Amino acid sequence: MKTPCLLFISAAIIALGAPAAAQVALPNGPNRDLVAHICSACHDLGMVVGTGGRSRAGWNGTIDDMVQYGLSISPEERATVLDYLATYLPFRG
Repeated sequence: MKTPCLLFISAAIIALGAPAAAQVALPNGPNRDLVAHICSACHDLGMVVGTGGRSRAGWNGTIDDMVQYGLSISPEERATVLDYLATYLPFRG
């Protein structure tokens, strides 16, 4: 008897969390779709947007970290992603 109740509660929690996750989006700008595709391949975009921004050097270091975790990105894509992140998600101190 407890199992159906737990399944219902689990489904409700997941359903409530889904709209919140779907609302996270990168700021509008050129190459936003490319950045979203590359970044969301490994994690939720909330991790990118929720950083509070970074300097260009900070974003460059973050991309280095992601490459260490297995991100496969061409030099051209990397430059595009870095330009986007530094422009549309800058450090706000």
